[in-house]
Amino acid sequence: MILLVGLNMPIVLLFDSAENLLGFPVIYIYFFSIWLFSILLSFIIVKRYNE
Repeated sequence: MILLVGLNMPIVLLFDSAENLLGFPVIYIYFFSIWLFSILLSFIIVKRYNE
């Protein structure tokens, strides 16, 4: 549910700017952060419930 809120268009448009962070557009960093968070969350869930 949190991931769906993070990828909702009004939230994504908050990060759509011409500014750069470490040479990358902010929206790219936001998308890859959400992607990394979803991978880590999936790993934790599978590790916890895979017995």
